[in-house]
Amino acid sequence: MVVTSLRTITVVILWLTVLPFAASAADGPIRVVGTVSPLSDIVRKIGGRQVVVSTVLAPGIYPSEYLFREGYLAKMRGTDLVIRIGEGGDPWSDRLIAAIGARVPVINAARQEDLAIANRFARSREPAGAGGPSIPQLYVWLDPRIVRDRIAPAVLQALVELRPARAAEFKRNSRRLFFELSKMDNETGALLAQMPPKPFMAQTGAWSFFFNRYGLAPVEVVVPDERAEISAERVSRMIARGRLAGVHLIFRNHRPPSRPLTQIAKRIDATLVPLGVMGNEHPDMMSGNYLELMQVNIRKLLMAFH
Repeated sequence: MVVTSLRTITVVILWLTVLPFAASAADGPIRVVGTVSPLSDIVRKIGGRQVVVSTVLAPGIYPSEYLFREGYLAKMRGTDLVIRIGEGGDPWSDRLIAAIGARVPVINAARQEDLAIANRFARSREPAGAGGPSIPQLYVWLDPRIVRDRIAPAVLQALVELRPARAAEFKRNSRRLFFELSKMDNETGALLAQMPPKPFMAQTGAWSFFFNRYGLAPVEVVVPDERAEISAERVSRMIARGRLAGVHLIFRNHRPPSRPLTQIAKRIDATLVPLGVMGNEHPDMMSGNYLELMQVNIRKLLMAFH
């Protein structure tokens, strides 16, 4: 009887000792790694206080510029969820995910069908060999409906599966984001419908999803991706095409414009309008907040077309 009682007491003590640690692991914050700021912020908006999110790319760095560093792998330990562009938009993320382990869920923001949009806007490009292979411009978060109808639901599902007890909070945050995105999308579409169409060029195919959503088509995409150089021959073609089409707007990224791009704008008397894709390229948008990024872009777009 005494032996049995001691065994029972021992089991109870072990159970009471282990249970708090198990509960802590199940109730603690979800550790998430995002490859780019906009995707990280979408997770924060849905996860709220229940997530701790880190971003691979530093402010001002584009996916095509990231140099893989072995030292970063140590920061990936203990990760519960990864959200990335996918489909070649951040190819270096494969090594990061492999370091975490196969069991960690991964959300790919882009899908195969998104490549068709990216490739269509990148059809104007240098001949093969001029600057290496093109990197797909899969900035899918620049389409608010893709975020609302596909990316955000995927994030919600992943968070609920990781912390079922927090499902109500995640769903509440998700509904709030859904309404904010719907309002922004509806207002943007209505305002652009009232604007007279103006021919324009785009520096890169980065805004392909944004332009496509609202039926906007650039006369020309100057370069297919951020790494490509603009040759003298291409500059001449862009100037001739811009004059022929009556282009007076060129949407560029937030970095200082390159000399060839400035030359094109000057020769066709076009205004260079900076738009953001990462949400942290410019001092005015260093927070990486997704909704702020889109609101700034929409405001600049409307002002340019006004």
